Amino acid sequence: MSKVLRTVGQVAGVVAGAALIVSTAGIGGAAVAAAAASVSKFATIASVVGSIGAQITAKSPTAKGQVNERIIGANNPQPYLMGRSYSGGIQVHDVGWGGEVDDVQNPYRFIAAVYSCCGPVESLESVQLDFAATSFSGTAASGYYANYLYRDYQLGARPEADALSPNWAGTPDWGSSYKLSGYAAIGYSLKWSKKGKRFAGGQIPVIGAIWEGVKVYDPRLDSTYPGGSGSHRITDESTWAYSRNPALHALTYAYGRYVNGVKVFGVDLGDAAIDLDKAVAWANVCDTNSWYVDGTIYEPGDKWDNLKRICEAGAAQPVLKGGVLSFDYQAARTSLANVTRDDLASDDVNAKLIGKGWKARHNTLVPRYRSEAHQWNYVQAEQAQVGAWVTADGEEKLDERQWDLVTGVNQVTQLAYYDLYQRREAGPFTIYCKPHMRLYGPGDCLTLKEELGLHPDGDVKAIVRSRTVDPNTGVVTLELEQETDGKHTAALAATGVAPSTITLPTSEDFDDAYGSNRDPAGLGTIKLASSYTRGLAGNITQTHDGAGTGTVTLTIPNHTRIYADGTAVSVIGDDFTLDQETTYLLCYDDPDFAGGTLGGDLTLVEIVPGVGGQTAADAYFSETNPSRHYLAQVTTVDETGAGGGTGGSSPPGGGGWNGDDPGANIP
Repeated sequence: MSKVLRTVGQVAGVVAGAALIVSTAGIGGAAVAAAAASVSKFATIASVVGSIGAQITAKSPTAKGQVNERIIGANNPQPYLMGRSYSGGIQVHDVGWGGEVDDVQNPYRFIAAVYSCCGPVESLESVQLDFAATSFSGTAASGYYANYLYRDYQLGARPEADALSPNWAGTPDWGSSYKLSGYAAIGYSLKWSKKGKRFAGGQIPVIGAIWEGVKVYDPRLDSTYPGGSGSHRITDESTWAYSRNPALHALTYAYGRYVNGVKVFGVDLGDAAIDLDKAVAWANVCDTNSWYVDGTIYEPGDKWDNLKRICEAGAAQPVLKGGVLSFDYQAARTSLANVTRDDLASDDVNAKLIGKGWKARHNTLVPRYRSEAHQWNYVQAEQAQVGAWVTADGEEKLDERQWDLVTGVNQVTQLAYYDLYQRREAGPFTIYCKPHMRLYGPGDCLTLKEELGLHPDGDVKAIVRSRTVDPNTGVVTLELEQETDGKHTAALAATGVAPSTITLPTSEDFDDAYGSNRDPAGLGTIKLASSYTRGLAGNITQTHDGAGTGTVTLTIPNHTRIYADGTAVSVIGDDFTLDQETTYLLCYDDPDFAGGTLGGDLTLVEIVPGVGGQTAADAYFSETNPSRHYLAQVTTVDETGAGGGTGGSSPPGGGGWNGDDPGANIP
């Protein structure tokens, strides 16, 4: 037995046989109960000894989040987009021009935004306006933004063949030499239309894009790596492939990203300084668990912090082992060796069985993740909690943690349970070993045998968290933390619950609200009352086919509608089939006062007073029909072509009087 066993260990020995009531609340099931019982066996001691335990694992990286809106400014950092993620991008050009078009000064705008360096990336999934996908046919938007929005994009080839192309010529300070080679980027061309209410008031919605990001090196696809098969080569990025695997992204970031032999992103360690075997083993675990890394990191920045943020998406942390970067990740462990008294250089051993201090031993953890269903914002998933620990602690001890590069609710919930279990593990166990134990370092699993007297249960599996070697004596100091096998089954059985979503206004809603509220009340009525048509009166024609159909073809010509403020809009005419020998009042509705095509975006309304409850008033603007534009009164001919007549003047109240001779028929 060891010569010294600290007070905490002695107290633990006294209560080792005490039974705890294990609740299956939380993730539930036998696996949870077993894991909680093992990890919680000494939970009650914490209330006696307080915060003796110290946290020995590396601190989590500072939560930084993601940028949903475009980053605007000088000397911006480089973005590096991993996995599948939304980004607002980093603006590199923004300019308006075009003179006056439809009463709008400089209606054209071109915005160029970069989304990731180290291209080519895998693909552009969709352009998003106010976090809703916008459809495109070629470079032109379809649907609501048709004729107002265009986009040209590139994946970041090296070099790019062409620069991003604006839709309208004459873009200031932009040309064919602005190729942005190596960068995934989009050039947006927008047109502000006051009449069409697009990009109302010159303001644009939140514009971003969902991408599948950078490609990575996978040793498993490299035939020069033992056990690998394929064309991947770590020194040739053209052989790499797209992946969302956290381990592969951590490996690639640590190796570094190069263009023409010059490092442009990452740590720059080289393959000899990275534990490829451990990276491969961790990558297999991430694939099995369906764990992904999705999001953007930036440089200049803290490279070690960036690496930790990538690693935490796969329940891992980077560690240095013998001068080589390795990875300590959560997975079922196989012990590499038994540690006995013969391995010790000193009988002076130390065990802190309650592990971390009272405050750090949480029993409830609320995970935060980046949710696509919530406009890619960080939201709280349902809390991870083990009821047995709440009972043992006598209260709910809650903490919150954010995973910056996780977008899946199940994944973040599993990671939260792993974190929660890790906070309850016994340790550190400090032992002083002979020089041969220098072979083991952070992340390695060892079995501390009963004869060491470190744990009242006897043999205990433990993970090496730190290792130091005395250069004078060769004594190896190992600090270890208990490894509870049951936590893996418990954590991986967890499923997450996302918060509810709400329906937010669309870009069209915002544009419509702005367009409706930017004009003073009653302005539409004034504009209609004083409006007139030019090129319509006397030019409406009708023809009878003589075939006994009882119908007439009425041709309404192209003409111009002129409003009181001087605005003139074009109305494109067409042919319409009407009943013969009938008097019609013709009109159309145009709430945007923008003109258009009759029979297309403008519907011809045919009012026949006395039929179907219609009256002459239905042909003119009113509270019921506030955007009704009167055209003309028409009486259709009979089969002989006799008896017809057309008008064009407005009845009292205005709304369509003949502008060809305005003095003759002003109401």
